[in-house]
Amino acid sequence: MDRRRDGGVRNRRSGEGNAGTQAKGPGASHCVINFRAISCPPHRRGVLYSSLIMRCRGVFMRSVKLLFVALSIALIASACGGGKAKNKVALEDAKPGRDLELFREGVTAIRKGSYDQGRMLINTSINTYPDSPMIRVAKLTIADSFYMEGGGKNLAQADVEYNEWLQFFPDDPLAVEVMMKRAEIHMRQVIAYNRDTTHARQAERQLKEILKLHPATEKKPEIEARINEIQEYLAMHELDVARFYYERRQSAQAAQMRTEEILNKYPAFSKFDEALYLHARALSDQEDTDTAAQDLSRLIVNYPHSEFRDKAEAMLKKWNKAVPQPDPTKIAEAPPEGKGVFPRMLGFVFGPKVNNISSKGVIVDREQTVDDIVARAQVAGGGAKSAGAVTPGAGTTTNAVDSRPRRAGEAGQDVVVKPGSGSSSTPSGTDPKSSSKDKDKKKNSNSKGLRNP
Repeated sequence: MDRRRDGGVRNRRSGEGNAGTQAKGPGASHCVINFRAISCPPHRRGVLYSSLIMRCRGVFMRSVKLLFVALSIALIASACGGGKAKNKVALEDAKPGRDLELFREGVTAIRKGSYDQGRMLINTSINTYPDSPMIRVAKLTIADSFYMEGGGKNLAQADVEYNEWLQFFPDDPLAVEVMMKRAEIHMRQVIAYNRDTTHARQAERQLKEILKLHPATEKKPEIEARINEIQEYLAMHELDVARFYYERRQSAQAAQMRTEEILNKYPAFSKFDEALYLHARALSDQEDTDTAAQDLSRLIVNYPHSEFRDKAEAMLKKWNKAVPQPDPTKIAEAPPEGKGVFPRMLGFVFGPKVNNISSKGVIVDREQTVDDIVARAQVAGGGAKSAGAVTPGAGTTTNAVDSRPRRAGEAGQDVVVKPGSGSSSTPSGTDPKSSSKDKDKKKNSNSKGLRNP
């Protein structure tokens, strides 16, 4: 007993100097690491350890709660008024002549590169002034903004906007320019000829559609020139595929099908002579020397300066076929100039160079001033410049109260007032007797509904 008592006294004295290491800072009084628990009996150590862990856990949870509350307050403050102020769309009453002002402001923003702001202003003009003579050019200006902004998504949206405009105004004088702009959208996205040709085929279809719907247009020479450029690209794609099938896959039938498409669809192809020669070789591999001889004869007659002329004559002599004489007029013509190595490499990597493709829209042009664009838009809008200020219609979306007469029983329907009659007259197309019968039925139904059973 004495030994136990003396040992306990010594432990208490030694623990007075270094009884434990206390944590400093907030919550230190709740979390004290007492090393005297080490000298406790075994049956009490678990209790002391668990109490110590619970105290530290409570301090940690309170700190997490305080941090969560602080972050919540900061987020609420930033959402209410903190940070940079955002631009808000202001609602305004419709005013006479305001449609032209909104259009001018929208064009100014688009020319500066603020495409979203310009589209917002022009959309406000369209929604507020639906009867304005500027409505056609306003819709067209929105499509121009997407076209001028560029990029795959914006060009696709521009194509949708132009197509919608054509559906609303198919006979407009600007319809040809809008259809050409749709073709230019696809021509701007044409890549190397050994890649996907979807945009090239869509551009060709658009250009041919213009000549079909407007055969007497003044832009016919320009449209035909662009068709030739696109067809040159498509024919080069088919020839490249035919070379691949014949030289690498040894598939004469596949090469024949590809070259036949060139011979039937693209007669102005710059490498038409090579297509004839490759088609003849594919047919000769399939033992059709008669048709192959016709292709070789055509090559010799029409393309005397071709690099394949000597090979064609040798093949005809091998088959004991007559070798024709070249056309004298074709001999007098200068041989076509071939491209150098560097231009051909650029065309292979970046695609063909399509001429006369501009970044300006149908209405908006960065090279013109805002006054010139607005004046041109007024002329295209049907003489809006001389028509004076535009008064907003009754159906516009504004903050003003709608003062149109309404039918008392049916909200949202306009009352048709005949000339010389008051506003309380019956609507046109109705019979006074039938209306009186309807009123009697309503009275009877109301009286039945209010009767106490």
